[in-house]
Amino acid sequence: MKKNIGEANIPEGFEEVIGAAPFANRNGPYYEKKIDDEVSIRAFRAAEKHLNGVKLVHGGMLMSFADSALARGVIRATGRRCVTIKMNSEFLSPARAGDWIEAHVEVIKSTKTVVFVRGELKVGRRTIFKADAIFHYVHVGRD
Repeated sequence: MKKNIGEANIPEGFEEVIGAAPFANRNGPYYEKKIDDEVSIRAFRAAEKHLNGVKLVHGGMLMSFADSALARGVIRATGRRCVTIKMNSEFLSPARAGDWIEAHVEVIKSTKTVVFVRGELKVGRRTIFKADAIFHYVHVGRD
């Protein structure tokens, strides 16, 4: 069963992310579905504001969303905040307005200072985007 939030149908189990970073707030809303204590799926419904000139979801939106989802995956898995050092991405298939885009994230390895992570953006069963990244752990409030 789906519930309606505004004009978008949000799949069962997904809740809007409240208190996200200002940049994410402007690009969202984003939603999350908790799988377990260490894993969640982050998602958004593609809207007109996410499209490029040829009416496909802008690559920059996919990259920004993936970056956010990868970082959230690190926080969920490790309990530690982080910032991106490097992110490699592959655009595999287009997304369109109305698509429900989910990020599936896996933490590969965590060291004392960095963490390696990869993820896929999916529309249904179709993978539209892949990314792998390295994040540096940070202490919030320190320079």
